[in-house]
Amino acid sequence: MTTTTQANKALSNHSTSRIFGSLVAAALIVSSIVALGGSRAVASPTTTTTFKFPSGTVLNVGDQEQFLETALQDSGALKGAHYKVNFVEFDSGPLVNAGFAAHQIDVGFMGDLPAALAVQSGLPVKAVVAMLPIGASEFLLAKPGITSISQLKGQTVAYTTGTAEQAFALRALATAGLTQKDVTQVNVALDQLGTVLQTGAAVASVVSVEQKVEYEQANPGAVILATQETVKPASYDYMLATTAALGNKAKAAAIDDFTARLIKAENWVKTHESTYVNDYYVNLFHLTTTEAQLILSAGGTYKYVDINGSEENALQNVVDLLTNAGAIPSSFNVAPLFSSSVSARYNAIVKSNHQVG
Repeated sequence: MTTTTQANKALSNHSTSRIFGSLVAAALIVSSIVALGGSRAVASPTTTTTFKFPSGTVLNVGDQEQFLETALQDSGALKGAHYKVNFVEFDSGPLVNAGFAAHQIDVGFMGDLPAALAVQSGLPVKAVVAMLPIGASEFLLAKPGITSISQLKGQTVAYTTGTAEQAFALRALATAGLTQKDVTQVNVALDQLGTVLQTGAAVASVVSVEQKVEYEQANPGAVILATQETVKPASYDYMLATTAALGNKAKAAAIDDFTARLIKAENWVKTHESTYVNDYYVNLFHLTTTEAQLILSAGGTYKYVDINGSEENALQNVVDLLTNAGAIPSSFNVAPLFSSSVSARYNAIVKSNHQVG
């Protein structure tokens, strides 16, 4: 059984954030409830223990642009789960944080800066999943004639404030000894980052892989100045969960089980690229097959990695970089986002579930 409802429209007033993975900027604010059975003792995909989910157990998942929902449903990874998954679709990481604040969701996906800002906002959440993008899924793209980051000094550069794109932009600028103060930011919504480059309102822009493909097709001389792979430290994506959900036995068991199913779905994407490209990019977002293949070949898949301290260090670097650039008023510690016990549970799931690629 599947039902569809409108997500909270009040959330649309919040700033936007990174397009999760290889997402397009369409505004699909819907939530879908996938019924997956009632109260049964089941074995988790990650352990040999069983948990009897009470009838009516629901895991509310903050997704972005149907990215996870498509992979999970197309792969069949949710089959056999004995709880309901309610996908609440958002357009950005800050909107997912707003969903947490509004008590709409139990878990939610986002990039690194929105994850850090969840701590700054005092949201009661912990990191329960860390994902490392495979491929260059974010780009600092410049108009023809701009061939190095150093040439951006005094120029207009587009990226969205409060998002992972902003963190990426500042990391990229830092590779040439530049800070946010050395450029003029063009602050627009995520879906406009490619447009401002097209119109000449910015000489360079942080763009998604879709926007990169579109711009390069019209401007063959465009130069990629930096990618997610060329700037350090690494940029991770996260699934956060509320402390209330983690403190609820049924919700916590569902989060563990759901995490294993995410890994299964990601394996399916990697081994069924043509089907996934057609279902997600062509059927849902109406791109051409050629464009969709270019997008997936440039990035868009993930590896689930242990939470072992490197993620916290990378996230703290983002905060310190923003502070030094004057992008946020003062630094703060991201350590409250991480819990050794929660990380240990997640790391055990990663260890016991094989990943393709």
